Amino acid sequence: MVKTDYIIRIIEQFAAFLWAIVFNKKAQNYDIALDKIEEVYNGLLHLDSNVIRNLRVSEIIQNNTYKNILDKDNIEIIANLLFEEADIIERINGTNITSLQCYEKSFELFFVLFDNMETEKTYEKINEIINKLENYETKNEIMYKIYEYYMKIDLYGKAEDKLYQLLEINYPNIKNEIETFYKILLNKDDNILEKGNLPRNEIVNGIKELENM
Repeated sequence: MVKTDYIIRIIEQFAAFLWAIVFNKKAQNYDIALDKIEEVYNGLLHLDSNVIRNLRVSEIIQNNTYKNILDKDNIEIIANLLFEEADIIERINGTNITSLQCYEKSFELFFVLFDNMETEKTYEKINEIINKLENYETKNEIMYKIYEYYMKIDLYGKAEDKLYQLLEINYPNIKNEIETFYKILLNKDDNILEKGNLPRNEIVNGIKELENM
């Protein structure tokens, strides 16, 4: 009960901080917004923001997993902070490597959350980050994860686009991945394929083109 109350209090405090971060960002008070982000890291999470920026996603996950249970609340807070920092720095400097790295890390953390709890809020945030990443040259591994995300939400047309982007850069084993992708889709109903914006005739044509490559 005590632990539950503590978690609720942390979530409520973060909601207030996030409102202040977004408010100041929109008001172009960027220094204040960045200071608020530091306050969350230091005061709320008791973390060093520089450490988080330098940790790999797998390390962040490991540090927030206790007895094989993921601390989803902490992961969500960190993912949001990384996104807000990336967005603020991008507003100041335009597209830049720091924002790209923060966006990528935020996307990966939200993707982990999506695997654990497919909420509307997580879905909306992932889509927002993907839109941001369209302005950057992302790591191949991130592009592949975006493909996996589109498969999970049944957006097959967009999934196919990502696969062919990976094919253009000779991503390992990608031709076999595309073949498997088409085989999976051929077993789905036509109405599901239509909703996913990849009708059966386009899949058949895609298989033929792949065979001719």
